[in-house]
Amino acid sequence: MATPIPNATRSRRFRQALVVLAALCGTGCHGFRGFRERASADFKELFVSTYDDPKAPEKFEAAQAHFDAGRYDEAQSQFRQIADNKGNPVALCERARFMQAECRYQRGHYPEAVDTYHKLLLDFPTGAYRRDACGRMFKICDYWLDDFRAELETRTAKGETGILRWKPGVPKPWDRTRPALDQEGRLLEALERVHVHDIMGPEGDKALFLCGYVNFIRGNFNEADQFFSQLEATHKDSPLRPQAMLLAVQAKNNKTGGPSYDGRGCAEALHLVQVAQNSIPELANDPANAKKLDNALVAIRSQQAEKDMLMADYYVRTGHPGSAVFYYELVRRRYGGTRYSDVATERQARLMQMMKEGRPEVGNDPFAIAGAKFNEVIGRRPAGEEKDRARVDPNVAPAGGAIQPTPPVTQNP
Repeated sequence: MATPIPNATRSRRFRQALVVLAALCGTGCHGFRGFRERASADFKELFVSTYDDPKAPEKFEAAQAHFDAGRYDEAQSQFRQIADNKGNPVALCERARFMQAECRYQRGHYPEAVDTYHKLLLDFPTGAYRRDACGRMFKICDYWLDDFRAELETRTAKGETGILRWKPGVPKPWDRTRPALDQEGRLLEALERVHVHDIMGPEGDKALFLCGYVNFIRGNFNEADQFFSQLEATHKDSPLRPQAMLLAVQAKNNKTGGPSYDGRGCAEALHLVQVAQNSIPELANDPANAKKLDNALVAIRSQQAEKDMLMADYYVRTGHPGSAVFYYELVRRRYGGTRYSDVATERQARLMQMMKEGRPEVGNDPFAIAGAKFNEVIGRRPAGEEKDRARVDPNVAPAGGAIQPTPPVTQNP
């Protein structure tokens, strides 16, 4: 006969299961330490009610004394207890949460500090410590960026160019100053939060520019274009705006994927180049930046010309010579003096000559191709060609008739 489980044991196991489930459903768990802390917080929310603590100011003073003495571990635990108690005054909870994050920052636990600063920003979006929290988060992100800068510098020293693809590094779980996994993802996430919570702050434009720059170097041109365009539109007085416009032009031109795809990115890049040349003195008057704009303009126009050429070739393949001639003429007029104009002129002349000779492009229709080959073998012109020639040349007789002399033009007496 099985021994019955005591009610106390059953209740304890049930509470443990609820705690684990709440921790798994929660967000913001980075590693085992974050999981454990989240489980503890969920346990308190489920089984501990808030209360009015009259000794909360005294507890805060005691925690502050630990902080001033450098005992950040004890101070962090006390600050967290004060901040988690929703019955305490709002101002006291806000300051306690900020000091909890400060304890983690002083201990070098930067990933956990970023999470605590973000929790402060979510709970008190317009609080007194909003800008201080954003400044701390940006400082931590700048520290994490050192690895990206070192990687970029090493590659530049080797003479490598192009997109710098991300490569996973060796995890360092003993290093509490960096995230154990996906350091670059956590970095971009924190920078976006800095900009969202303090758009017009001293680090708002810097955070936005760094998000765009990292994505640009990694080849994520669509995301880079969004960040740079947002910086150009919302931070008109930022010293980073000229450089962001230059990178935005390249990102817009590269995000299309080539001339075979949507050309709206090229049109936007062309408009941005015109704006930069006409209204940004830092770009128009500086020789190096002006040369970059000229090179970007050549790249944009080349991609647009190639797109129009591909459209003309498409109409040739599908058996629409009139539309192909029209697009070749567009290329000749829009991109005069370039190699695309010369190629379009040559192909247009060849196509028009074939149309005059009654041998238009038949496209990729197998029946039309077979009919054209058959007519070439037996030497017969396609139907309707005699009428077209007679309409062009009056000395050519219609099919089945003799040549009629043209009557002289007489004047009225």
